[in-house]
Amino acid sequence: MTIIPVFLSILGGIAVGYLLRQKKIVKKTGMMLSMVIMLLLFFLGITVGSNQQVVNRFATIGMDAFLLTLGGTLGSLMAARWLYKRLFQHHDNDSLQPGKDNGRKR
Repeated sequence: MTIIPVFLSILGGIAVGYLLRQKKIVKKTGMMLSMVIMLLLFFLGITVGSNQQVVNRFATIGMDAFLLTLGGTLGSLMAARWLYKRLFQHHDNDSLQPGKDNGRKR
């Protein structure tokens, strides 16, 4: 599988989301996304469980898989926290206090 269909899918989704952003169905995409992810994980589990090689070597690859999962999860959490602080938290909390002009011209 090449990377081009993945990018085209993402760009197509962005375009459809932008065009339909005022529709009710788009506002419910979070729930649909969670359901699709659960379905994908279920099918991944079926694929892993049906692979005899993986099942036979599960004990030996288990620790490696655990460490990779732990590292990926911790890395994702750290990156998400950094991104949240960088983009969504106000660096200047004084701007939220009423009565202060914070150097702004009126």
